[in-house]
Amino acid sequence: MRRVFKTRQFAKWMRKTDLTDDALCLAVSEMVGGLVDADLGGDVLKKRVALPGRGKRGGARTLVATRRASRWFFVFGFEKNEKANVSRTELEALQ
Repeated sequence: MRRVFKTRQFAKWMRKTDLTDDALCLAVSEMVGGLVDADLGGDVLKKRVALPGRGKRGGARTLVATRRASRWFFVFGFEKNEKANVSRTELEALQ
């Protein structure tokens, strides 16, 4: 059984977007199947998540902390039009 968690900061960001819990569960299912956009090291993965009406390409980017077991923690999210990528300091803080 997989459990999906959201940090308080991620949940606050998620409320500002059209991202749903179902989309997060679908993203976890894809990651379990091996569809990961980037392995950032330190058990942090980057995953594109589709927003309604925009798809994955124009959607949101999420950072997920996991050891690919039963628990998946969505810790950071941003829309593609907000920023291109996470900075090195942000990544180090998450790892």
